[in-house]
Amino acid sequence: MNPSPIPPTPQFKSNFPAPPRLNWLILLLATAAAELLVIWLVPPPLREFLINVVIAAWPIYLCFWIRKIEPGSLSIYWALASFATGFLFSWLLWIVVIFEVREELLDHYNRREPIGLRLNLLLTLFFSFVYFQYHLTRIAREKSLYELESVVFTQKSSAG
Repeated sequence: MNPSPIPPTPQFKSNFPAPPRLNWLILLLATAAAELLVIWLVPPPLREFLINVVIAAWPIYLCFWIRKIEPGSLSIYWALASFATGFLFSWLLWIVVIFEVREELLDHYNRREPIGLRLNLLLTLFFSFVYFQYHLTRIAREKSLYELESVVFTQKSSAG
């Protein structure tokens, strides 16, 4: 006698979009390469501004993504304020952005979509968005595997 198939256990709610699936090493290398290109190709009057654009591009994109999954998110405002201000003040605001994003990710992935995300405080401080991307890529990979298992289970259930 064949036992009835057991559906895959839902580790992830599928009503939230998957996080950006970009390998952290590719993110790091692409950012460094873009900064080097700006330093090499752009004349000094625009160089500092474009370096700031390159550095802020992925974090601002990530803040917009967090805003999709958490409509009350404030990190995008902190990120834009950090980008718009002067050098010293922007570094202070950038630390606020890093820890605001950290709290929003922990809140989302431990309360709304409970997977038990843990983020080390020191790694957050030293590697910030590359460290976040490491975890987000893992979460995106696991979500896509879960969705694939669900589709396979549904097909097996309807065929048998």
